[in-house]
Amino acid sequence: MYFVFYASLFNGIDLAIVMTLWLTASVNTINSAATTPLPPCSPSSVGSASTLVTISSPNDTMYGCYAYAWTSPTTGSVNFIFELRNDPGQWYLDDTSVYQGGTQMLTNTGFETGSLSPWVRTGPNGNCGAFPVQIYNSSCHSGSYCATDGINGCADQLSQQFTATAGQVYIVSFWLKSDSLGSVISAMVTLA
Repeated sequence: MYFVFYASLFNGIDLAIVMTLWLTASVNTINSAATTPLPPCSPSSVGSASTLVTISSPNDTMYGCYAYAWTSPTTGSVNFIFELRNDPGQWYLDDTSVYQGGTQMLTNTGFETGSLSPWVRTGPNGNCGAFPVQIYNSSCHSGSYCATDGINGCADQLSQQFTATAGQVYIVSFWLKSDSLGSVISAMVTLA
């Protein structure tokens, strides 16, 4: 923002004094997007890829932190999907997040309501056995509740929908662990 002041000096000689005022605090407050909260681990850039990560036969039973910078290819509804299978144990999912700037796109991110809603469990691969995804109150990454999935025989899905804008970058993160090791343990996380 510029202000010009004119002063008459030395027998009528006009002197133009240009003063630049930097109003950084107010300009930044008005013009800048809200800052994205720092993710729990450093995000990997995946561009507009629909698959964020595929895990097969994990080699430990500790929580892993996963974070991605994803650019939406289109404007409209996006499903944040966890496709999980664990023979013979269980997956644990907690502290999910999708931020665009300072806006959290998900609700019930840590399952602390004690229910899955608005997350939706589906069985696109048929009637799998054992324990489909449900709320659990033990072995969680933080808080009192998390989601657990002990499905075996095939994979089921847990998803939540949000609205994305083409070209915007979304910071996606979550914590996931398997409580067992084995050759028939898999997870795939997608945005579709």
